Amino acid sequence: MPEASADIVRLDGAEKHFGAVRALSGVDFHVGAGECVGLVGHNGAGKSTLMHMVAGTLMPDSGRIAVRGGIEDHYSVPRALELGIRCVFQELSLCPNLSVAENTRINHASLSGFGWRRKAADLITAKLDEIFPGHSISAADIAGDLSIGRRQMVEVARAFTVTQDPLDLVILDEPTSSLDAHTAGQLLAFVRRFVASGKSCILISHLLGEVLGNADRIVVMRDGKVVASDAAKAFDRDRLVTAMGGVEARQKAAAETASRPAPGPLRVRARPARQDDGKELVAHAGEIIGL
Repeated sequence: MPEASADIVRLDGAEKHFGAVRALSGVDFHVGAGECVGLVGHNGAGKSTLMHMVAGTLMPDSGRIAVRGGIEDHYSVPRALELGIRCVFQELSLCPNLSVAENTRINHASLSGFGWRRKAADLITAKLDEIFPGHSISAADIAGDLSIGRRQMVEVARAFTVTQDPLDLVILDEPTSSLDAHTAGQLLAFVRRFVASGKSCILISHLLGEVLGNADRIVVMRDGKVVASDAAKAFDRDRLVTAMGGVEARQKAAAETASRPAPGPLRVRARPARQDDGKELVAHAGEIIGL
């Protein structure tokens, strides 16, 4: 595991509240140079809030953020980009009325001056070719005319495009959610090459096999806290599910249900008005009924 001095980004004691909801509760998190960190947890575990902090879109209510050992008191998206931290959020952000090349320019301020469209087109095409060979996406294509999967491919390629701006860490939030298996495989193979070159990634995915097969280290979140952090090889699917709360929650719910007296059936009268045979739907507590 990388030493603290080699960390690209580090959060210590990060807290975040949204009204009465505590989204993060004293979270410690770091990403080392040349490391792919897998981040897993159920919906509402705090993953997105944590990643928004790393990307600069949210500041912690308390705690601190450091990039390469330097404390960031006024962290922001422009500052994160300046420091080489980029993010591909699950919610696609391409402007639908602009071309692929024009969308590339939005994220890269260094693409300016005479001939910037050609430069942007060349850069995004080269990166698409590198990550997704055989993609058939043109830099002149209007983003809104592309399928969701192809838009996601452009988002990913744009984040990894190399310009005069630094690039050290890319956050990938469910990057394969709209990709077919072949294209997802191309992306994950590229991520491994990217990390092998000394760069870093944060991989967020509900596909546990995807995380187990590509991360160097895995961090598990539950209820706004980090509940497990270890080398990926120390985890298997069962340990991940248990840490996320899947097994524990089911066992706890089963124990609570067993300790309560069984209630009577809930009768739902849902028969057609013309049906006179007295038949009705009966649902018992704890049942799942298919219609």
